[in-house]
Amino acid sequence: MKNKYSIGIGLNLFDARAILLRDDGKVIAQIEKKREQVSANETIEVLLELFEVIVSKAKQYKENISGVGLALGGIVDGTKGIVHWPQKQNSSYTYISVPLKDYLEKKFGFPVTLENDANACAWAEHVTNFPKCKNMLYMFSGVGCGIVIDGHIYRGKNGGAGELFLNHQKTMNCTLGDFSFLRQWPVDLNMVKRAKELVSLGKDTALIKKITPTGDLALKDIFTEAGKKDKVAKEILKEAAACLGAKIAFLVNLLNPEVVVVGGGIEGAGESFLEECADTVKNFSFSEMRNNLKVTLSQLGENATSLGAASIIFGENSLQE
Repeated sequence: MKNKYSIGIGLNLFDARAILLRDDGKVIAQIEKKREQVSANETIEVLLELFEVIVSKAKQYKENISGVGLALGGIVDGTKGIVHWPQKQNSSYTYISVPLKDYLEKKFGFPVTLENDANACAWAEHVTNFPKCKNMLYMFSGVGCGIVIDGHIYRGKNGGAGELFLNHQKTMNCTLGDFSFLRQWPVDLNMVKRAKELVSLGKDTALIKKITPTGDLALKDIFTEAGKKDKVAKEILKEAAACLGAKIAFLVNLLNPEVVVVGGGIEGAGESFLEECADTVKNFSFSEMRNNLKVTLSQLGENATSLGAASIIFGENSLQE
């Protein structure tokens, strides 16, 4: 019996990847592309380019390709084939709806399955590293998360499940407490902004040498300096880990998962970040919920999105019908 194949395309804020996956889990071909000026038009241009290149590398397998999985940010309604993309306007966001499935199926000539990027990452971790785990979470930065319940991706009513934040209001507190930790966070858990704040306050840190003349600072530089025992960098990671841990604890109490995977680029922060995050989860979750709970860093890293998108073709198509 001939093997089946799928194409997986994963689009993140910083890069985009496409793979050709065999149904036994072997990656046959892979390409990547850095992203700039992320927008709806740029997204379509990038995914079309990736598809054309990966198909050219997969000519000998073309007749056995079962479909194309596409994972990207936003609210993804796989049933209707629509992606609701967030577009920033001043200090807030609005959403534009794009009927992407029909367009891409006509363009590609293959069945297309759309998926949210966090869901795709959760599925990739499930099938690759935790196949026996039926209930797990994938923390995709501090805003979104992918949810696997009873061995299936949980998408909610129209694909919007997993967006863990409250829309910001002028007053974000009440007599019950402060709601600010549930505000929408940037993908880096605000670590870059915090680093710049501490540098501006004159804190002694090697990070000052990493800031470019245009004021840019790479998240990986914070990770690197923390690994070199830079006190400011370590403090930044500790603060971010505690904030993420509080959100995870909330979800642990709500969903009672077996495994929580920290990814979305944050896995680069390393084991000390994970330990602080896990300690916070322990402090804020019920003992019954955290018993035998595993909190771990993603082992798939930046490959998770495209791998999850491709794997869904073999394991989750029935949920899209």
